[in-house]
Amino acid sequence: MRILPVEPAHIPVLSQLAMDTFSETFAHLYPPEDLTAFLEKSYAPEKLAVEIADTAQFWRIVYEGDEAVAYLQCGPVGLPHAEADPTRMGELKRLYVRGSQQGKGLGKMLMAVALGWLDETYGQAPQWIGVWSENHKAQALYLSQGFEKVGEYQFPVGQTLDDEFILCRRL
Repeated sequence: MRILPVEPAHIPVLSQLAMDTFSETFAHLYPPEDLTAFLEKSYAPEKLAVEIADTAQFWRIVYEGDEAVAYLQCGPVGLPHAEADPTRMGELKRLYVRGSQQGKGLGKMLMAVALGWLDETYGQAPQWIGVWSENHKAQALYLSQGFEKVGEYQFPVGQTLDDEFILCRRL
């Protein structure tokens, strides 16, 4: 496994990986038109290029051999919570692993990379994560790292609104 900083040359692969992993995990929840709208809005190469160029964002992509199998993104917190301050606090925004690679410890490894970056970038400030209310596997990982539920919000996927939990880790 190789964990690499995302560079412009990775964008087409990252775009496909992001669409694939989101769909593997969540496609069954949405009408096809909502899923398509969300994927095109969130993971289009042009959109990712802008996000990757933002120096406040931290991106990593994981390859096993020639195949991209996972990625993560961190940056200033953007969750709708009264205590979340993007000028001094960070968020783990995305951590996705292909289904074929799950159960091998890759999620925990990427979590450690993300938390290391958040610690280095934001010091002892609280760290944030938003997670789907029914994604118990991800919640278990986050709770094992000291995050706790501090709020809820709705996340739009097309016209569908998902119930999400806001988790915070206070150092």
